[in-house]
Amino acid sequence: MYSAIDRLVTSYRNRVEPRMRDLPVYNTALKVEAVDFEPYQGRMCGVLVTPWCMNLVLLPGKDDDWAWLAPGKKIRVAFPAGEYLCMLSVVEGIAPHLSLPLFTTVQDFTDQETACRVAREVLGQLHQDTTDPAQADPVASELDNSGLRRPLSRRGLLRGWFASKQGAA
Repeated sequence: MYSAIDRLVTSYRNRVEPRMRDLPVYNTALKVEAVDFEPYQGRMCGVLVTPWCMNLVLLPGKDDDWAWLAPGKKIRVAFPAGEYLCMLSVVEGIAPHLSLPLFTTVQDFTDQETACRVAREVLGQLHQDTTDPAQADPVASELDNSGLRRPLSRRGLLRGWFASKQGAA
């Protein structure tokens, strides 16, 4: 049986990668690989490492019908670590899927092993429950929140930075 994950990797290798090879962001030390895809809320979730980017990917579940949505449409997905806006991606040969850019360039990765290790670390962080404020940000109590309309945490600050980088990507 040819799984949805196999179709994802094959489509990116055969249809997308040839168009990306000549771009300056292409890292010849990397290859297209699906990392640690597992069921999550009725969908398959994992990281797709490519020689030009690294994305969190959610493949549609049996109840998902995203074919009628426009490419680029953003859908909010809740994870234990928080909610993230994932973009609908359409690649020939596979069903529309959701993606969230983790690294818009992978030029700093020296090899495939390092890229996959980082992908696994990101997945681990994404699936950690951070509802306990002390667990979510152990230095939050050390920050001076005076003069702010809402309390600021290091985690919140980084989330804001990450969100602004997503919009720029």
